[in-house]
Amino acid sequence: MDHTILDSVIKITSQRDVDSLEYGLVATLAEMLSAESIAIYKLVDDGIKIILEETVRLDMKQNDDHSDDLEWTEGPKQICNDQDIQDCMDSGQPVRFSQKEQLTRIILPIACDSKVVAALNIQSETDLNPTLKVLEGMIKVYENYLYILNESERDKLTGLYNRRTFDKKLDRLLQIQRNKQIYLIEGSKNQEKRTIKPYSETWLAIIDVDNFKQINDKYGHVFGDGVLLLLAHKMKLCFRQTDYLFRFGGEEFVVILEPNQRQHAYDTLDRFRDAIATHNFPLVGHVTVSIGYARITDTDYPPAILHSADKALYHAKENGRNRIYNYETLVADGAVQATRMGANILG
Repeated sequence: MDHTILDSVIKITSQRDVDSLEYGLVATLAEMLSAESIAIYKLVDDGIKIILEETVRLDMKQNDDHSDDLEWTEGPKQICNDQDIQDCMDSGQPVRFSQKEQLTRIILPIACDSKVVAALNIQSETDLNPTLKVLEGMIKVYENYLYILNESERDKLTGLYNRRTFDKKLDRLLQIQRNKQIYLIEGSKNQEKRTIKPYSETWLAIIDVDNFKQINDKYGHVFGDGVLLLLAHKMKLCFRQTDYLFRFGGEEFVVILEPNQRQHAYDTLDRFRDAIATHNFPLVGHVTVSIGYARITDTDYPPAILHSADKALYHAKENGRNRIYNYETLVADGAVQATRMGANILG
C-alpha cells in the first residue's frame, strides 16, 4: 500500500471523537489532493425547518513562494440551499462536475449505519479523476470509524450522548462561542445567515426524574428503564436537533440548549416538563421531573457550570419537585449563594 494512503488511514483512525474525526478527514485529504477547498455538510433540523450546515471547511491557496496558505472555517454555519449537495444526500450517490473532461468538483455522500448523514464537497482546479477510487476508499474508512466512534459516544439504553463525551462537546461549544464573539467584534462580512439573536445565551439544564428510586423499588428495574427510555424519547421530540442531549447515568440527564434568550430557554424546558407530567407511563402512571438550569459563558469551566445548574436543581427538589429554577435568577433573588468564579453572574 502507498505510504501516503497508509499514513492517511492512521491519521483518520487516531481521532477520538466525531468532531475531531471531521477535521481529521478534511486535513488528511488536503495533504493528498491538490484542491481549492474541502468541506463537510450536514442536514440539521433546527426545530423550524431542515437546514444545510457547513460543519468544517478548509480553503487552500498557494502563495507566490509556492507555500500553501490554509484557512479553516469554524462551523456550524448555515448556508443557502445547495441543490447539488441535497441531490447527493438524497440519492446516496456522488455528484460530479467536469470541465474539458477533467473532474473539478465532486460531492461524496457520507453514511453511518446505512443512513446518509453528511456530504463531502471537494473543489479543485486540477483533475480529480485519478484520485477518485482513493477518495471513495478513504470515505469508506471514515464511515466505518465514524460508526465505531458514534457508538462509543452514546448511552446504551437511551441512545443519548453519554457522560464521557460531555466535556469534549462542551469545550467544542465554548470554542464556537468564542469564535462567534470574534466574528461579531470584527464585523465579518461573510454570508452567514443563521445569526445569534440579540441577548441570546447558551444554557445548560440538569433534568432529574422525581422519586425514581421509588419507581424502581415498586415496579422493578425493567419498568424503571422503560421510564428512562420514554423520557429520552420525549427529549428528542421536545428539544431541537441542534441541542445536545446527555444521559449522565441513573435518572439524571443534561441538556445544552443552543443560544437563545432566557425566557425562551425557560419556555422550552417547561414544555418538556409538562410533556412528562401529563404523560401516562405504562403501569407506573404519573411521573414528574425537576429541572435546574444555568447560563454558559466562554469563561466557565464545565464543573462550575454543572455545579450552578445542580444548585438550581436542588432548589427545585426542595421546593416541591416538578419545577424549574434558573441559577442566575436564584442568585439575584438571594435564594442561593453564588459560587461560580470568574463570571458576571448577575449580568
